[in-house]
Amino acid sequence: MSFLSRARKVDLITLAEELGLTVEPNAKVSDLLKLITNDKNYDDDFTKDCLEVITNERKEEEQRSDEHEKRKYELKKLELESKATLSDGNVPLTVPKLNLMKLMPRYDVESDISVYLSLFERQIIRIAIPQNDCLSYLNLWK
Repeated sequence: MSFLSRARKVDLITLAEELGLTVEPNAKVSDLLKLITNDKNYDDDFTKDCLEVITNERKEEEQRSDEHEKRKYELKKLELESKATLSDGNVPLTVPKLNLMKLMPRYDVESDISVYLSLFERQIIRIAIPQNDCLSYLNLWK
């Protein structure tokens, strides 16, 4: 019974409807608790399981709704950025998401520079750094 008192009103209304009980539109939580527990077919374990399923479904729906809102926000943000770049005529600077200094070891003077430069080129392509900016990332000296 204590699990019912911790439930939300929305979940209690859904539970009562699932159990086939008629719920008044302006019913209070205490009225819903009495309605559910005074039912002739009331089973504590069954009611607890049903309430748990109802609560989980509500939480999943809220989570899906939040994710949907986040995606809508991101889409709107991308649209506004796209419009801003089209109106300016300038291409926005792309900032690499990965730090090249963490991906590349420092150049060892005793090793072959061609191997180091080929590795550097591959990492530049992987991170998608523009060609005109790639030399500023080249760090050969200690």
